[in-house]
Parts: sequence; C-alpha cells; structure tokens
Amino acid sequence: MFDKEKEPLTITPYLGKDDSDPLGIGGAKYGTEIKVEEPITLTANPAITYQQGSGGAMEVSILVWSSRTSGFKKGTKVLRRQTGETFTVTGSAPLTHSQLTYYQLQRNGDDDAEQSTSARSTGDASEQVPNEFGGEDPLGL
Repeated sequence: MFDKEKEPLTITPYLGKDDSDPLGIGGAKYGTEIKVEEPITLTANPAITYQQGSGGAMEVSILVWSSRTSGFKKGTKVLRRQTGETFTVTGSAPLTHSQLTYYQLQRNGDDDAEQSTSARSTGDASEQVPNEFGGEDPLGL
C-alpha cells in the first residue's frame, strides 16, 4: 500500500523562530529541503460535516502524510512536486508497530481563490447573466 500510493514530495522542516530579528518578533526558521517519495492520503467520512456560518454544510476531510521519517515539527512545509500544492503540518502521530509517522496536513492558500480560478476556466459566470438596467425584474413580473 505504501509503495503503491507514494508520490514525490519536498519537505522543508520547521526549526522554530528566528531569534536574530532586530524587532524581536522572530520569523520562522526552516532547515534544508528533503526530497522523499511517500503517500499523502485523504481521509473523508461523508457522515461528518461542518456547518458554515453563512449557511450550508461542507464535508470535513483530513489530509494525512504517511512518513517513514519521524520528528518533523508542526509548521513543517510539504510540497507535492507533481501538482505544486503546498501544505503545513498541523499534527503528528507516530505508530511504533508499523514504523510510520502520520502527519496531519493543512492546505496552504485560499480555497475560495482556487474555486474562482476553476470557475473562470469553464467560462465567466458574469457573461451568463444578462445586463439589466435600473434593477428591472429579470423575469418581467
């Protein structure tokens, strides 16, 4: 299963805050990139949903990176080299009997921006609605 689902990933380990910042804020400090071939899987349960504040429900799913390397901290960056998607590690769970560590991932970027980009690729939605003047009723009622 592990070898069947593996894909090329680039891991940038999070090392902590950078103390050399003159303002004392401390930015993130990252280590040397590591290239691995390990699987990222999606765990989805259609019975689990999240109710949005604006209405409607969306399915909750978790991306899991199964790794033979342990010890990466929260904040580590994971890049899927085939698709260019980036993720950040938000949690981990080592399994000693299988010698794997499962890392929970959060997708970086704005999902709304990705959706609007895909909507534009299929056609501009504004072109489908006729131009109306002065708030006229589109149905003519």
